[in-house]
Amino acid sequence: MEIEFHNLEELKKRVMPALRLRKREFKKNNQSVTEEELWNYLKENYWKKSHQLSLSQMVDDILNQKIEL
Repeated sequence: MEIEFHNLEELKKRVMPALRLRKREFKKNNQSVTEEELWNYLKENYWKKSHQLSLSQMVDDILNQKIEL
């Protein structure tokens, strides 16, 4: 089953639990990053040139992101 998103906001809402989890992990390490900062960083630096990314690939990118923001 393929999930379709009509805009970036729908996609962002779908991955928000992963963004929140990663934010909490950063906070545990005394690093301050918002969900919005993480989303924008990945959107502009990781996913911009990618095509046909799966939701699982995006979640994996979020959960494995190091603090480079």
